Amino acid sequence: MSVAKFVAANGREAMRQVREAMGPDAVVLSNRTVEGGVEIVAMRDADLGSVSASAQAYVPPAPAMVVAETPAIGDLRGELQSMRALLERQLAGIGNAPTAAGHGVAASDPLRESLFEWMVGAGFSGQLARTLLARLPLGYDRPAAMTWIRKELASKVPVLGDEDHLFAQGGVLALIGPTGVGKTTTTAKLAARFVLRHGADKLALLTTDSFRIGAHEQLRIYGDILGVPVHAVKDAADLRFALAAMKDKHLVIIDTVGMSQRDRSLSEQIAMLAGVPAPVQRVLLLNGASHGDTLNEVVHAYRHDAAPDGGGIDGCIISKLDEATHLGSVLDVVIRHRLPVFYASTGQRVPEHLELASSTALVERAFLTPRRGSVFADADAARRRQAVADEQAAKGGADDVLRSLTDSADALGQCVAELNNAGLGFDLARSLWQQRTAGDTELRAMAQQVREAVCRDVNRACDQYVLALAATLPVSVPGRRTPQPLQHTLWLGDRDGTPLAATITAAGRAGQPLGEADAEAANLRAAMSAARKVVNLIDAMPSAATLARWQQAGERWLAGARKTVRVVSAGAAWKLDALADTLTFHAVGDAVVRERDAVRWLATADVRVPDSPARGKGAPEGGIDACLAVVRLVDRASGELLDTRYLLCDPALAPDAAQVARWAPWSDTAETRLRTLRHAADHFAQDADAGHAASAALAALQLGLSVLRLEHAPTATAPSFLARLAGRTVRAGAAVPGTVLNEGMGRMLALLDVLENYPGRAAAAPAVAEAADVMGALQ
Repeated sequence: MSVAKFVAANGREAMRQVREAMGPDAVVLSNRTVEGGVEIVAMRDADLGSVSASAQAYVPPAPAMVVAETPAIGDLRGELQSMRALLERQLAGIGNAPTAAGHGVAASDPLRESLFEWMVGAGFSGQLARTLLARLPLGYDRPAAMTWIRKELASKVPVLGDEDHLFAQGGVLALIGPTGVGKTTTTAKLAARFVLRHGADKLALLTTDSFRIGAHEQLRIYGDILGVPVHAVKDAADLRFALAAMKDKHLVIIDTVGMSQRDRSLSEQIAMLAGVPAPVQRVLLLNGASHGDTLNEVVHAYRHDAAPDGGGIDGCIISKLDEATHLGSVLDVVIRHRLPVFYASTGQRVPEHLELASSTALVERAFLTPRRGSVFADADAARRRQAVADEQAAKGGADDVLRSLTDSADALGQCVAELNNAGLGFDLARSLWQQRTAGDTELRAMAQQVREAVCRDVNRACDQYVLALAATLPVSVPGRRTPQPLQHTLWLGDRDGTPLAATITAAGRAGQPLGEADAEAANLRAAMSAARKVVNLIDAMPSAATLARWQQAGERWLAGARKTVRVVSAGAAWKLDALADTLTFHAVGDAVVRERDAVRWLATADVRVPDSPARGKGAPEGGIDACLAVVRLVDRASGELLDTRYLLCDPALAPDAAQVARWAPWSDTAETRLRTLRHAADHFAQDADAGHAASAALAALQLGLSVLRLEHAPTATAPSFLARLAGRTVRAGAAVPGTVLNEGMGRMLALLDVLENYPGRAAAAPAVAEAADVMGALQ
């Protein structure tokens, strides 16, 4: 078998060396950028055939992993899997690296070995990592495996589901734990959260810490700020007396004295809490910056040693997350002891730096915490790394090449399947992309496909209306000295704002540079108008001419307005904010404002927007009749007013004012969405020649629409995969920008073009050379 590596200044030169050494039918296994140029790894076509003939039959992945793909991609994956399996068996005996007997993860499985190191590096114990990786489903590439591991860990971290339930049951809440873990500060944070919800008169604070200088004074200062009484107790008798005196309080929080897990007096403290007549919830504070063995010992001591019946802890709070370098250690202990996590403390500020625990957020934070590399590295881990390095060197890198290529093919197939199955219109967009060199006859058929798809989507995603967002953007046009203004329009469903269609047409009197684009856009608008009422979302009141045109077409409008805009209501002139204070508001739904749960309150009124401002006394004559909708967003928990919006809309929309209030925030992202659409039109149609500009533009718009839909409803892995293809690093959990998705989509289409030509390898060789940067992004 001949697998050879070729390095040259560029992809074309490297491919020339491949063809000279291995013939025109050589198969390219990998292509990446290295210092000094481009590196291509290739093998002879005859060797590939012999490997495929002698390899075990390709077994498709489990049903949950089966994806929709082209036959060419399936054939390619089968051959790569077979080659990888054969080489693994042939090279398994090379090297003397430890296997499962040493640490439970075979060094001959580089994927699991790297995942093991990843988990241990985040602070999780080797035992938990081995247990989890033993259950890792087959067929996953590294990104999919990492996602699976995160979800499995999150599912095993028990958290407090409802803070209101914790506070509602009242009684006594005692914070326990070692010295310096942050009990006093956390007591103040909990007290502040309770006061915000239930008031200061229902809460009292106690401290049993008579050893630490200033402990009582520190808590007393917090109590004075919150208006909550604070008392100090010395022993069990004092505690019982104090609780009896506070029986009218709904909740009493006790800040206990810090004790080492090895302190013999610990059992006395637990006994003191157990001796009170009221039920006590014991909440253990765990230092997120401590070593895992220390944390394990703390939990064991407070739960079992100090309370032999095992009833010593009801839950925990993780403190000092801002200081932790290996947060996985505390999560490992929580999972090991099945200890519910109530809150996570991220700093000293009261009460901002106390968050209700989220298992997903904690696991993500464990893997995202930056680490500079430990000088206290585990010797066993170092030996494993050296053994794996020796084994990989002995294998000569062939296994790495095949694994990388196989994993990339798996990830590509999964991405294509996600895009096809998520209702993003990607299948249609890709079909148009493949026809982008079509002539006029085919172009009309392509446009008909788009109209039919839009009509189906409108019926699926719209209840009564279809919404139109439009903006005029300057676009550089070949042969013109100045940019040409083009109108970009994006159509949304009224149910959840799903992008449904997109058009780009000439604006004003600038001519018709897009050929039949304007006529096709008019046909598309007519098709949507026939299915649903069109509502134009605009930034300010429309002009009389625009309003007349919309009224003639039976279309509606919705405009944002400033609070100082003057209108006429009931014969009197008002500013919008003054008029709003006279209206009656009703709760019409929920919303999220700056990551806070809010209630949407709505008031409406019939108004007239005058043509000119009022002069002197009395209301001005003339103007446009409109419905005023005032939307107030109020924090559900605190009652704080978070935002107020003033909307003016077509009077015909007055019966649907509650729905109109939901649409208003969608226009906030209009500029970003339309610029993403502009970027797609430029990016995907940049190489089109003049004779095929119209078909390329149509395909580019549909690809841009698919990207906007993916932004609106991200799938599990496609956004991150496209970001990788674009050469961008995106933080886990963060949204991938539309321009990055456009670039990744373009590279994926180029890669698919190469792979679909795979059976004709000789013919595909030039395409491989031109797509060197695409293949390099997958390494």
